[in-house]
Amino acid sequence: MDSQSKTSDIKSYSITGMAGSYNENSSPQLLAVQHAIPLMRKAIDAWESIPSSFPTIIADFGSSHGANTTFIIKTMLDYIKQSKSQLVDQSFLIIYNDLPSNDWAAVFNIVNEESQYYGLGNGRSFYSQCLPSNSLSIGFSSTSLQWLSRKPCNISNHCIFLFAQASERAAFRMQAKEDLEQFIKTRSHELISGGVLIVTAV
Repeated sequence: MDSQSKTSDIKSYSITGMAGSYNENSSPQLLAVQHAIPLMRKAIDAWESIPSSFPTIIADFGSSHGANTTFIIKTMLDYIKQSKSQLVDQSFLIIYNDLPSNDWAAVFNIVNEESQYYGLGNGRSFYSQCLPSNSLSIGFSSTSLQWLSRKPCNISNHCIFLFAQASERAAFRMQAKEDLEQFIKTRSHELISGGVLIVTAV
């Protein structure tokens, strides 16, 4: 199956009843982001940055309602301006990516309060290409890749992977492997030469 037909089969699944509430109930996810700060700084040090008249694009894949994204973006920008003097006056465009069913009003309320950068929403599955090829300088995703592109099978007599039958666990592992490969492949198309991708997973 080619990449075009594969990505066209991706469907969106979401949890209802969380409109606006994720930002108030995402402290564990924020903790994972905070633990990733040394990794983020190391990646930025390796980033081959060049000043440009065009905005530098940074994207968070799986941003949800935006609060944790805003924290890590501000942390990134502070470190970029501290460690890369040539980018002190550079403008930045931040892409908040999540499913079309995301609470985008919550995201835009946060973005509207920011003056440090420009922000846009991108409502596509991150298992498909979300940005133009060769446009992304820094990609970031934290505690999002556990959400698979599809459910490969039902779990009999339970709702938790740990208690699934061996064949069911194998199906979920295979789906996770395929999804991770697809995620990396699509990001590789989007990243510019010298760009970096930072991922934390559970």
